[in-house]
Amino acid sequence: MDFLDNNLKEENMAFLDNSGDIILDAVLTDAGRQRMARGEFKIVKFAFCDEEINYTTYNGNHESGSAFADLEIMQTPILESFTNNTSLMKTKLISINRNNILYMPIFRLNNKSANGAEVHASNAGFYLSANTNTDNKTDFNTAGVLPFNTAKVIKTEHIYIDQGLDTGGNPAINSPIPADLMETAFLIRLDHRLLRLHRGIEGYSALSNSFVDDDSIASYYVSSTDAAVEPPIGPRDYNADDVADGTPTAREMFDGPLGNRLKLFLRSSTSLQSSDALFDELGTAVGNDTGFPLLAGQTVASYKHIDTVVNVVGVTSGYSIDIPVRILRTPN
Repeated sequence: MDFLDNNLKEENMAFLDNSGDIILDAVLTDAGRQRMARGEFKIVKFAFCDEEINYTTYNGNHESGSAFADLEIMQTPILESFTNNTSLMKTKLISINRNNILYMPIFRLNNKSANGAEVHASNAGFYLSANTNTDNKTDFNTAGVLPFNTAKVIKTEHIYIDQGLDTGGNPAINSPIPADLMETAFLIRLDHRLLRLHRGIEGYSALSNSFVDDDSIASYYVSSTDAAVEPPIGPRDYNADDVADGTPTAREMFDGPLGNRLKLFLRSSTSLQSSDALFDELGTAVGNDTGFPLLAGQTVASYKHIDTVVNVVGVTSGYSIDIPVRILRTPN
């Protein structure tokens, strides 16, 4: 159990005894203790997940009868929750008051041509510059025409996360996604030491986070009223280019009903922009002989990078996706 107001968090990674009933095992976090000391401690929401459960172990033909079909599932060892909240609640349990659901919505990173080069990811994830000096020294493939095994890397301006139903065309892509499966809000978690979330490229309008926890993880709540959430229209990217491609799915990640799209603009923190300190502490220094792409006439003895992860959770479905990001910095 993980409480959404971040008041509770288990501290030690261990297995709970699953030989009998487990009522509740929870401890207060630093934030919870602070709130209790101020007389402000109050649990307002909670969620359940089935993170450890492997449903393929269900045995409907158990030799001892149907009462034992789920015995292995019931006796699965249960882990205490991790102190790192970004590792928790990857598969939340939800309740929907109807029994005719054939497909559940999922998220996919959109790296198709409708979004240009800015959202393509390599094996290292999405590349992000720490500062303008890195921009000026790096030969980014902003045109998006080179494959990933070339020297150039693709600079990230934005990242698309698409929601949809993977129905194989039945229902079709232009069918509406059921309203109770549509994501209208997203919870975004990232390392506050490294990254900030912005509303868009123009003006770099920073979004305000909901809170930063004791592990320096910032949480942002983005709803459908924000410009970062784009609705599916018609389908969303069906245009003359798609007609030439011969299918409306050429620009989409799903061959089925589409949900909302989340458009993320990530920017490096001021600490990364102005100093090497966090790169020295958390990152890796790489020599220029590795083929790091430089502009003509530029020479760099070494560059540094930090690898991190941005976690996105759908508030309606509880579906979660992790996005790898590599932040680059060249010497001043």
